[in-house]
Amino acid sequence: MKKLRVKDFDLKDTMECGQTFCWVKEGEGYVNADIGQVVYVEQKDDTLLYETSSRDVDLQKLLRLDDPVHTIKQEIAKDDYMLTSIEYAPGLRIVGDPFFPCLVSFLCSTRNNIPTIKKMTQAIRENYGPVYDFRGETFHGMPTPLDLSKATVSELEGLNLAWRASFIFRSTQSILAGEVVEEDLRHSTYENAHSKLKTLFGVGDKVADCVCLFSLGFLEAFPIDIWIERVIQNRYGIFIETGKSYQKKSRAAREYFGRYTGYAQEYLYYYSRKTNRM
Repeated sequence: MKKLRVKDFDLKDTMECGQTFCWVKEGEGYVNADIGQVVYVEQKDDTLLYETSSRDVDLQKLLRLDDPVHTIKQEIAKDDYMLTSIEYAPGLRIVGDPFFPCLVSFLCSTRNNIPTIKKMTQAIRENYGPVYDFRGETFHGMPTPLDLSKATVSELEGLNLAWRASFIFRSTQSILAGEVVEEDLRHSTYENAHSKLKTLFGVGDKVADCVCLFSLGFLEAFPIDIWIERVIQNRYGIFIETGKSYQKKSRAAREYFGRYTGYAQEYLYYYSRKTNRM
């Protein structure tokens, strides 16, 4: 396997903090089959060991290993609770997942829990995605928009997606029609990308923020789910002084934490969910 030295990075915390459904636990490491091939990564101390099914892969980009984490931690460390959250998982990084798999995953996340989301996304892969033979095993990747467009709403409902089937079907159609273009989003501002994503059927504020943060690289995005809402209510009352809407709380968080608010969100989310200390 190839090797890559890393600093201030923890693979387990990065993969298991709830931000990605593209990486799946496999043996001593994690596998991602949603990038047009398969990549396997494991960590031994300060070294990542990785192997791919075909061409080389840019782990620096996929795992955002070039993010200035020292600066990020300094800028978002505004209070004791944030400091404790950072100290709980200091090696956590925001991932750079592929756009369409990330979008489909978080459409599945609506009113859902992590184990069920994983089952749903895997069912989509196994029924409509590409198949890879890698390390003596078979892996299924997330389908492209074109391949997934061949599925009907009823077929997707048959994968236990419930109403989310319509979200995925119609959003896929919109992407194929060019109504939302990934490259346009990447070259836009956070505000414009977030607004454009919400034109997709089933995409609300939280899903749009997840895609902005975990795929498009807008590190100022601040997804608010039930865990972050509890943290806001218990620890950050200042976020609701100007109003209780999602938009106002999210804007208040960005004003408080700054340009790396997305990192603050993920530290808070992981710490509060794993320790139940809110």
